[in-house]
Amino acid sequence: MAPATTLELRPAREVRIAAGGLLGIAAAWPLLPVHPPLACPFRALTGIPCPFCGMTRACVAAVHGHLATSLAFNPAGVLVIVAAVVALLRPQWLARVRLPIWVAGAAFAALWVWNIGFNPTFHQLLLR
Repeated sequence: MAPATTLELRPAREVRIAAGGLLGIAAAWPLLPVHPPLACPFRALTGIPCPFCGMTRACVAAVHGHLATSLAFNPAGVLVIVAAVVALLRPQWLARVRLPIWVAGAAFAALWVWNIGFNPTFHQLLLR
């Protein structure tokens, strides 16, 4: 088997750096004396949470082992952390994943329904 070229190794290296950065920031987030003001532009404009609202808190909770809290903030947070760990350890596995576009659309819609109707931070929107 021929050795891999630098062109083949570079994307895996970049994916590992990004995954390590995500996991490192999520692990260090509670230690920060002041949290950066991260506001969802969609929610700021419309007052309605986007499908990804709560993702920062969900990822931080998942990295610290608080899976129930993570799932309450945004169910995709646990999936993002699992994908980051896989990307850090075996980035080639992520290259093999091929999902139909309707799966992404269905997941997007399900997260939006979750955030509007069931997320403990935003569920009051249905009571208006």
